[in-house]
Amino acid sequence: MPEYYEVRIRGHLDARWSDWFSSMAITHLEGDETLLSGPLPDQAALHGVLERIRDLNLTLISVTHGGPLSSDSGGG
Repeated sequence: MPEYYEVRIRGHLDARWSDWFSSMAITHLEGDETLLSGPLPDQAALHGVLERIRDLNLTLISVTHGGPLSSDSGGG
């Protein structure tokens, strides 16, 4: 079952990168930060997102796990 994650990084990431980050939503926050949020199918997908952050030399601020998504939750 997919699980919801929020990944906060330093800097503003362009929305065109969404597909590269497992189609996670990209939200610009105040203070020059970006929030990547959405469901990921498993831990391997989460590690893939974190590896891409590393490969782009972005600064990881936090990772928050929101728990499993149920079919009636509609999101995190």
